[in-house]
Parts: sequence; C-alpha cells; structure tokens
Amino acid sequence: MIGKHKLELDTPCLVIDKRKLMHNIETMQKFAAAKSKHVRPHAKTHKCVEICQLQLDAGSIGISITKPSEAYELAKAHIRHLLITSPIVTKHKLATLAKIIKLAPETMIVVDSETNLTQLNQLGSELNQRINLVVDIDAGIGRTGASFETAFDLALSVHRNANTTLKGIQCYAGHFQHILDNEERKQASATLLNKAGKLKQDIESATGLVNLIQTGSGTGTYEIDSNIASVTEIQPGSYTVMDKEYFDIEYSAGHFQPAMTLLTSVISANHASHVTVDAGTKALYKEATHPQIISHDSLSYEWHYFGDEHGKVTGESLPEIGDVIEMIVPHCDPTINLHDKFYVIENDIVVDVWDIALRGKLA
Repeated sequence: MIGKHKLELDTPCLVIDKRKLMHNIETMQKFAAAKSKHVRPHAKTHKCVEICQLQLDAGSIGISITKPSEAYELAKAHIRHLLITSPIVTKHKLATLAKIIKLAPETMIVVDSETNLTQLNQLGSELNQRINLVVDIDAGIGRTGASFETAFDLALSVHRNANTTLKGIQCYAGHFQHILDNEERKQASATLLNKAGKLKQDIESATGLVNLIQTGSGTGTYEIDSNIASVTEIQPGSYTVMDKEYFDIEYSAGHFQPAMTLLTSVISANHASHVTVDAGTKALYKEATHPQIISHDSLSYEWHYFGDEHGKVTGESLPEIGDVIEMIVPHCDPTINLHDKFYVIENDIVVDVWDIALRGKLA
C-alpha cells in the first residue's frame, strides 16, 4: 500500500492526512500550554498506539482510556501515565487491571463507590502496591460517578485506605460537548466545573493534600474548561481527527482540520436519482447527523435503509461506477471501531499503515 495514491485504496477505508493530524495535535497542545493546563487526551477516539505516541511526543502528560483491555494494550506498547476513566468492578477486569499495574504502576483509575473502593483496596493489598485513584463525579448524566453529596466522603475513604492513593477528581460532562451554541455550552460547563473545583478544594483542606488533579473536558468544551482555575488537565479525544458533529458546533471547526476521512466507491448507478456506494452501516456508524461529502459538490449520503453493506448517494452530477467518494464521518469514535487500519497519507500518497489496535476491545 505504501506509495499508492489514496484513490487506489480498496474501499471502504479510513484515511488520515498526517499533516492535518499533526496540526490538530499541536494546536491542542499549544492552547493548553498557554493556559497552564495539561493534556491527557482520550484514546477512545482513535484507538491507535501510533497516535498516542505522537500525542505524548507533542507534550501530553499521559493518555486517557476507557476499558481495561484497551489500557492493557497501551501498557504493553509502552504507553505510560494512563488514566482509566470508567469504573473497574468485575473480576475479569480487575485481573486485567492487575496486569496493567504490574506494567505501569503509575496508572490511575477512577472510582465512584465505596463498594468498588473496597475491591481496589483489596487488589492493592494483593499486589503489595498502592493503587492511584481518581474520584469520578456524576456530571449530571446519571451514567457513572459519585454524587456531589457523596464524593467528599468517598475521597476521604480513598485517602485513608492503606492500599490506595488519592490523586484527584474527574468530572466529565459528555452531554455538554455538542451543545451548538457557544454561550450556552460555556455557561453549563463553567457552572459544573467550578462546583467540582470547590469540592476539590474541600477535599484538599480536609486531607492536607495539595495539587490534586481535576480532570475531564472534551473537544466541545476544552476552550471553556481551560479557563477554569481548578481544572488541571483536559481529556479531549475527537480533536485529533474530527467529525461532522464537532464541525457543527459553534467554534471548534475554526481550530481543527478534518484529518480523517472515509473513502467509498460507487458500485451501482442504475438510477437517475442516486448511486449506490460500498459503505453502509458496517463501515460508517449511523447517527442522526449525515456524513459530509467533500470530494464532490452537491452530493448527499443517505442511510435510507440501504443496509449494512451499502449507502445511497443523491444529488446533481452523480458520479459513475468505480468513482471514489470522500467524506467526513458523522461520529468518529464508533466509526473507527468498525475498521482495522488507518491509511496514513501525505500529499494524498500513502506513507504508512497504522493498526487500530484497540478496536473491538470491549472488556
């Protein structure tokens, strides 16, 4: 594949423009540094060891990740300073966590209940290793996280336990990331994270600890959250490659470039109204937002019940059989999880192929 033009690739496939990727990584890093914040980017987006390493090389303090199976792959690849952002409670996942800690003892894990804390304290005892914990706070989604009312006592329990070390708090508001209006998004995020900052201050006062971290934030709120004094680090993910949903909000499109696109080929053109392409829902995660076709003017991708293997493209001056269409995907994270590789290009020529190593790591 190396040396081929991107239009020669078999489709459907994901292509990453390396220049745009590096622009996005460096833009985020420079912005955070100017605000005296650290970046611990979330690898749930790209799921790729090579991109993690590029982020670390650019100055990121570590990598955020969701699942123990993902974190284990990164630890084996010598990616360090991991933060696992979802609670680990089952015996299978706790066993994987033990392997991670043996490889990367500085790894941090969130905790949101006394029950889970007991499990982690026991694991620390078995490993003869203090486990670094971050108290996860419910940002109002009701997904994970201790309530503001219980998080304080949980933090004190973490601090008092013999085999756990309190490193800080996490408050990630995923439901704020795609609020279209910048001012509405700003007010919602600032109110929440200032409240979390007050909680962190109370925990520091009660424990005597200083410089606890406050982590969270995403591509939709990183600018807002970086202006909040108590926030020490941010966890953006989608900024690396971008997608249509993030380009639709009020400000992010001005900062980041569409580093990842999907290529799909026309395989049938028997109707005046549309053509059929080879990217259906097995190649492109279905959202209410539609993909944005950037290779041709006045074309639209429609889901329209074309199924797993096929997509419908409508518009003026329809392409012909064999033509390749390039598009920005609606939602990058789950679309990437459908693919095995990124084809990395410079000036439209393939220069590398990166495995999406964390793809399918659900446990």
